[in-house]
Amino acid sequence: MDEEKQVYSMLEKVYDPELDQPLTELGFIDHVVIKDNHVEVVIRLPTYWCSPNFAYIMAEDIRKYVSELEWVKTVQVHLLDHCASDEINHGASAGKSFSEVFGALSDGDLEELRKIFDIKAYYARQEKLIKYLLNRGMTKKEITSLSLQELNELPLPEEGKLLREKYLEKKKVLNHSSILAITTPEDKPLSEEEFSDYLQGAKLTRLSMEFNAHYCRGLLETRYNLPNAHEGGLVK
Repeated sequence: MDEEKQVYSMLEKVYDPELDQPLTELGFIDHVVIKDNHVEVVIRLPTYWCSPNFAYIMAEDIRKYVSELEWVKTVQVHLLDHCASDEINHGASAGKSFSEVFGALSDGDLEELRKIFDIKAYYARQEKLIKYLLNRGMTKKEITSLSLQELNELPLPEEGKLLREKYLEKKKVLNHSSILAITTPEDKPLSEEEFSDYLQGAKLTRLSMEFNAHYCRGLLETRYNLPNAHEGGLVK
């Protein structure tokens, strides 16, 4: 794999925190420049006023993941056409925290915000997995009593394996320790009586995120005169 492909493979791990979709799929990566093992990642966002804290999370993650490549010496993030481009580009590339860069204008560092978005992503990924298991014939009782080991041992086709993998990623991020596979974001068990209302709430979270992603793509395509590559509707 050549160096540019390696960089893009790492960028696939960087997600928009609000939308829970990779920057590479959203079209937020403009291009990459590699020179003498120094990498510059140029990114663009849907509007000039996109939230600086969201942008900073993405910039931090770009630097983190691309820096994991053994041959990379430095990573520079270059955010185009944004109200806080200078602060974000200099701060994130230097490894500074959000509060160090924005000082009194910030509400502190971004860990609490990251947790909020991790919980939303957890709901969305969990709802997709539960819906998939229901469609395969599993009952509410079977799903709420399913152990992690049993979930991992389910013989699923590729689509199911991917949904399971993405869901388990967020369980790990949230530091879950329960032996149960399907729990609340706080790692509490679900009863059969709670199941339907809980699933409906998770579905609404997922639909909101997917709508926002669709909207952001449209804004990005309009702003940068890009071809419309995402014409599909939301999954209901």
